[in-house]
Amino acid sequence: MKFGYSQPYFIPWPGFFYRAASVDKFILMDSVQFPRGFTWINRNRIKGKDGELWLTVPVCRKGKGLQKINEVEIYYGENWIKKHLHSIKHSYKNSPYFEEIFPEIERIYLLKRKYLMDFLLPLIELIRNKFKTSNNFLLLSDLGIDGKKEYLLLNIAEKLGADTIVIHKQALSHLNIEVLAKRGLNLEILKYRHPVYPQLWGEFLKDLSSLDILFNLGHLAWNTVLKWQKSG
Repeated sequence: MKFGYSQPYFIPWPGFFYRAASVDKFILMDSVQFPRGFTWINRNRIKGKDGELWLTVPVCRKGKGLQKINEVEIYYGENWIKKHLHSIKHSYKNSPYFEEIFPEIERIYLLKRKYLMDFLLPLIELIRNKFKTSNNFLLLSDLGIDGKKEYLLLNIAEKLGADTIVIHKQALSHLNIEVLAKRGLNLEILKYRHPVYPQLWGEFLKDLSSLDILFNLGHLAWNTVLKWQKSG
């Protein structure tokens, strides 16, 4: 059995879902520490007429100290929801699948959830459904285990009965591979090629939120992702 893992990102890029689709179980690390610096957990990029456009979900940090991701609350002291929806609408209103996708995104935004995780999960599920991939996501908090770095991964493997962990190349610098090997956990490095596809607004930009490929390709998006992996 293979498993992978990731922090729960805000409107993740297609590579996030490709990693999830490559394993039997994909763990969303919701009960680890929320990063103090830059993080994709509450921000991501779309493409507008002037190029890349950042969307950031403001969160409550003052006086909170160290927080787990699933403890982080959304800050509503500014009208960021209106700004996000305006940016998404004006960036993609001329895309082929705008009328299909935008109302579903708007509905999730307007729920105004208290906790960041309760906002992220419906967005992740929406994108997964559009890609039509299997639901193999599990929350770390639901597994009832803890640990740090490679020891946390070993505990996850034991809990799931997994013998293989699938990671991306960048994760190698953060893990002690020897510890994993000594405990009999096999390691697979997953390669991902970002697809090139028709976009609005000129020169192609890669590594955007999955919203970009979905607005532009709709039901063809996931097959496009898979074709690019096979052509690498």
